[in-house]
Amino acid sequence: MSMRSVKQIWREPLVHFLVIGAGLFLLFGVIRGQGNDAPNRIVVDSSQVEQLAGRFERTWLRPPTEVELARLLEGHVREEVYYREALAMGLDQDDPQVRQRMRMKLEFLLEDLTAEDAPGDEVLQAYLQQHPDKFSREPQVSFHQRYLNPDKRPDFEVDARRMLSDLEQGAAPESIGDPTLLASEFTLATPSHIGRSFGEAFAEDVTRVTPGGWTGPVYSRLGVHLVKVTERVEGYLPALAEVRAEVEREYLAQRRQESKDMAYQQLRQGYEVVIDATTATDRVAGQAVAAYRPERAAR
Repeated sequence: MSMRSVKQIWREPLVHFLVIGAGLFLLFGVIRGQGNDAPNRIVVDSSQVEQLAGRFERTWLRPPTEVELARLLEGHVREEVYYREALAMGLDQDDPQVRQRMRMKLEFLLEDLTAEDAPGDEVLQAYLQQHPDKFSREPQVSFHQRYLNPDKRPDFEVDARRMLSDLEQGAAPESIGDPTLLASEFTLATPSHIGRSFGEAFAEDVTRVTPGGWTGPVYSRLGVHLVKVTERVEGYLPALAEVRAEVEREYLAQRRQESKDMAYQQLRQGYEVVIDATTATDRVAGQAVAAYRPERAAR
């Protein structure tokens, strides 16, 4: 069988289900096997001792002394005793924090079981083309702005035209407009950056202005502005070489989520969910569960 055929088979969802199922079976078998020890017998094997010593060394940049290692071991045993006693008393039941931690641990295990090798350039290039909104670079503009406060100018449009004329005739920009805490000059700013100061509408309008002389009025959420755009760089979708690390990170994150979702759907099919519809809210929840189909979420 060729390597290409092996890769094609590995991409099949059914293969993922089988691998996940086999991994969970082995994992739960190991966990059950570990739980067969007598309740009052605690075994600390050599690997656990090495882990304790290793954590100490990474923290303190030296190996533990015999006394320190003995304290680490006793701390480990104390934790195990408390853990077993807490389980015996049922303290783990109906605790939302414990449930959340257990869910997180299982999700981490599922991630390990479904981990993929680093994708090649062909896969990443396809992902880049399929999700240009994630990786496209925003346009950039450099501009000057002078602020006109509408509260102080009953007829600001007339004032704006007069000030534009003054600027065109060579008036110093700093002598035009009203006081403001806004910066008077922006260099290669993106619409996102501009929008945080002036609002999205202003950012869109300024981005469309052709570089050249002063223009206005341009409206923002703060008031009125006269604007002079000096440079504009169009947005673009970068080449893979420019954003490879970013694309790979997003691709692997999506694949991990898809793998976890598939594993959950496989586990979910083994459960029957019943909602006791005693209130209107419960009835809505029951209808949602009844209408839920695992195969829909997997799409």
